[in-house]
Formats: sequence, structure tokens, C-alpha cells
Amino acid sequence: MTPPVPPQWQPPQWQQPSRPGLIPGPGQGPPPGQAPPAGYGHAAWVPFEERPTGPIPRVPQCAPQAPQRNNTGLVVGLVLAAVALFGIGTVGAVAASVSADRAEEPVDGPIAASPTTTGETTAETTTSEQTSTSEDLEAEQPVPKLGDNPINIEGNGAVTTPCSLPAFSTDVASQDAFYQAALPCLMQAWEPALEEANLPTDAPRVVTTGDDIGTPCGLRTWDQTALYCPQDNTIYMTARYYSEIEGRSEAGVFLGQFAHEFGHALQRLSGINAAYGSASANAGADTEAGLELTRRSELQATCFEGMSLAALQNGGVSNDLVFPALRDSAARGDENSDVDDHGSIQTNSTWVEQGFSKNEITQCNTWLSPPSDVD
Repeated sequence: MTPPVPPQWQPPQWQQPSRPGLIPGPGQGPPPGQAPPAGYGHAAWVPFEERPTGPIPRVPQCAPQAPQRNNTGLVVGLVLAAVALFGIGTVGAVAASVSADRAEEPVDGPIAASPTTTGETTAETTTSEQTSTSEDLEAEQPVPKLGDNPINIEGNGAVTTPCSLPAFSTDVASQDAFYQAALPCLMQAWEPALEEANLPTDAPRVVTTGDDIGTPCGLRTWDQTALYCPQDNTIYMTARYYSEIEGRSEAGVFLGQFAHEFGHALQRLSGINAAYGSASANAGADTEAGLELTRRSELQATCFEGMSLAALQNGGVSNDLVFPALRDSAARGDENSDVDDHGSIQTNSTWVEQGFSKNEITQCNTWLSPPSDVD
């Protein structure tokens, strides 16, 4: 007798939260025995099967108090479900792939609204208007704080967001269309949390290029990784690096890289980037203390990436995109880099899984973690 075919696994349907738009759902891993597709990478990438094993770092033990509220909350320890997901081959969230030269230079000062969001490539792109009133700009400004930043409101995360993404191809124009479509989805996922914290919601610009490009953060060559430049609030996606240097073609990998850079944009909107810039200048960027600060910044962006992927997955974005992004992100680290500024593969895996599986901002507060959790 032929055994019956087991039903195919489907992500659970999330119930409507009591505070619509503010209580997020965590991302969902595959069922036992169903691993996500394999990923590939550059010099800082190691195949999943070869990742080092060892104790999983602890997550922050306490959450900062939100300025709007009088209650406090404790951030839970690393969830056992995340460990289980790793045990079955599922990796937990978006890419930790910014450049080893720390191109996302921190910048102090208030954020001015960007009047437009524009993609610049060798192909035609679209422009969407963004407007803010002077009252909004006066009321909503970044707060230069780290662990006690007002974005850390217990229970808030990236909300469920449907997102229609175009067919993906590795040419510059197709990549740009993909990122331009993803950007408003990520903004929609994060705007409720930013608004409740009384923080700005100015979307970053996106520039996709196949050539060398000058930025306020310095020259970016075509064969370097993507970067977020806070000076002009722009994500620079270096299309040929991922397609030619890394030899990647999976759409999910590119989505993961983009979501990581978007995580840095969130740090600027919240004021975390400004506070990090001051702390880094005081410590010395290349000192041991300065590099630890950079790792905290990068790992938080990676954790935010995981949250973004959870929001998109809950909104219906295919696991064929989400799982490759998670797998790729968890296989990146400083083991193959000359500078210890992004964290080890094990640490990146932990934080990316933390963001994806918990989808709570306070669970991504790397600034409250002990040094062993950001190594």
C-alpha cells in the first residue's frame, strides 16, 4: 500500500492584533526536514554546512524604557524556536553584507526631508514624490541615543506588509526596478513603529549602479558591496558586485542585501546613527572599542533586516525569496575579512534569526548586549 502524501506546509494565518498595525507577527520557518534553498557568496561568505558551531550568544537582558510610557519590559532570552530552526537547516534573517571599510559613515545632526525618492541607473527609473510639512519636521526629529533610543518600544516591530515585486534579473535596470518596488513596502512595514516613537519617516533614496559612483561618503567602485550613506540618506546598490563578483542570481539574496542597507536607514531616522557616530569618534574608529561599536551597528542592521523579511513573509512574499535571503545572511561574517567590523558568522546567524523569528525592535537592541554577543 502506498503511504499517503503528507500535506504541503503553509505559513499560518496571523490573527488581527489588538492594536492593528503595531503588533507584528514573527517570521515562519519551514517544517521539519524542509530546508531553504542553498545560497552562495563572496569572500566573507561561508557555505551553511561549514559554519562554525558553538554556544549561541545571549540576547540583551533588558529593554530600554520608551519615553512615551512608564512601563518597562525585559527582552526575552534567545528563543528556543530559533535554535530549532537552525537545527533543521533554516537560517534566520537578512543579509549582513556591507563593506568591510565601514562605508556607512555615521553622521550627526537632524534629518531634512528628502523631497523625492529616485533610482539612478543607466536605464529609465521612476520618481515618487515625498512631502513633509514644516510642523512635521519640527515635531519629528531623530534622538541621538543608543540602547535607550525611543524606537525601542516593547512589542513593536515591522508590521505585516503585502508587497508586489517585479520579476528579477541581474541587469542594472531590473535590479533597480526590484529595489524601487521593495522600498515603499519596507517603509510601510516600519512607519507605524517610527510614528509611535515620534521619529521621522523620510524614505531613503535608492541609487542602483553598475559603475563607480561618487557619494558624500566617498567613492564607491562597481566591485564593492552596497552601502547606505547617511549624509545624503541614500542606499547605493552596486549591481555588478553581487552578480559578477559574488556570482549571485537568486532574487532573495539581493532582497536581503537591500533590507540590510535599509536597516542602516532606520538607524539614521531613529538617531542611533548619530549617537554611534559620536561614540565612534570618541573611541577611535579603528580601535578595539571603535570596532565593537561598528559591529553593534552592523548587527542591529542585520537584525532589522530579519524583521523586515518577517513583515514581508507575513504579507505574502514568497518563501522562495525569503528563505534564500535568510540563508545567505546567516552565512556572512568576519572570518574571511581583514577587519572585525561586522561580527562572526555565528553572531550574524544569531542576530538575523533573532530579528526574523521574534520581529520585535527591542529584540534587536545590540547596544545593550555584552561584548561576547557582538564578537
